[in-house]
Amino acid sequence: QERKNALLAMLGHEIRSPLHGILGLTGALLDSEAGKPIERQLGMVRGCTSRLLDMVTNIMDLAQNEKRKQSGMPRTRPALPVNWSSIANEVATMTDMAVDKMNKPLLR
Repeated sequence: QERKNALLAMLGHEIRSPLHGILGLTGALLDSEAGKPIERQLGMVRGCTSRLLDMVTNIMDLAQNEKRKQSGMPRTRPALPVNWSSIANEVATMTDMAVDKMNKPLLR
């Protein structure tokens, strides 16, 4: 169990660094003139990367909580608000831009 927790923590840190890099570069592109023609796609990249980063962070939290549980320490979990409007907009944008293998729009 200790090995599993150590592996999850290490993998979480290794995955988070590139995700932060992607978020930073995407943000820089969105703020520049070069990103204006593909602003919608860059927004999708940023949203997907942010969601993936949230998932990795949640996995790391689970590993940390498991470690605390084994050592008898109380479990802590910060309460973060959910931005439902942002999630709905992201889903709508991704659905709007979805294509099949032949690059044909899924929604007509």
